[in-house]
Amino acid sequence: MRVAKKEAYHHGDLRSALVALALEHVRKDGAESFSLREAARGAGVTSGAAYKHFADKDELLAAVATEALALLAQRSLKATAGLSGKKRLHASALSYIDFAAAEPRLFRLAFSRFGSDGKTEKDGVPGAFEQLRVAVAELQADPGKPVDPDALALAWAVVHGIASLISDGMWKKNDPRVEAALRLSFKGIAPGK
Repeated sequence: MRVAKKEAYHHGDLRSALVALALEHVRKDGAESFSLREAARGAGVTSGAAYKHFADKDELLAAVATEALALLAQRSLKATAGLSGKKRLHASALSYIDFAAAEPRLFRLAFSRFGSDGKTEKDGVPGAFEQLRVAVAELQADPGKPVDPDALALAWAVVHGIASLISDGMWKKNDPRVEAALRLSFKGIAPGK
């Protein structure tokens, strides 16, 4: 007697579905209240199926953080297209800040222990930090030289600091201190330009 083989449940791309569900959860409610089991339920699969793709909640949140960084990078790339010099730096900074204002929970996750340094590339899209690096490099006296690490550190510290203040609700995106801080830091990055 032949026993029929049990067909494996096929969800399609379960890993991507779990990341998408987790991203939406983090976007709405933050990462703290999230569980891998909840994502599995949302995808209509058992938790065992979810654990085939992610060892634990932390691994899934790391994948969501990578997606959040990719969203930030895409926003920055779009905002800086066709721009150069201070206009590019300003657009890059504002896109970073706008992302933090629009997606505060994803922003916090992206730059938490689950995220990376912002340099990550996904699907050929340069990381958000790379857009800032290019903008700073363009403002240097000799663009052929490697970017000044101090100027880059200043740009990222100011932009990320403002974005963090906004994502934490301490400043509003339209606070006059945003433009003042950017203007002052840009003077330090590219004096006389």
